[in-house]
Amino acid sequence: MAYFLEAVVGLSIGGIIGLAVILVTKKTALVLIDALLGAIGFIGGAVATARVPYRMNTVSKRVGDAIISTTVRHYQHPYRIALLAAVLLPVIYELCRLKIYPLFRKKKA
Repeated sequence: MAYFLEAVVGLSIGGIIGLAVILVTKKTALVLIDALLGAIGFIGGAVATARVPYRMNTVSKRVGDAIISTTVRHYQHPYRIALLAAVLLPVIYELCRLKIYPLFRKKKA
């Protein structure tokens, strides 16, 4: 269920970026591809930050008369990275599609 919700958030982010490209450039954009890249970026960023080792971090809290300590070996805020990946993948795709790919086309004389 969690991956489904992450995919919906990523689809939304990618779709909004695709629509923004249409509004700004007045050119056609492949909104479906942008949405899929956003979903892949969000899910991939969240899963990758949970799997990639990071420096060890210990957090201690006082709850009543007890002290509870938690130690993790991965980045504690995976959704920040997931949001960044969900935004960057469609943006990089659109930049390549609109700026870099036309440079490789042959100009007609």
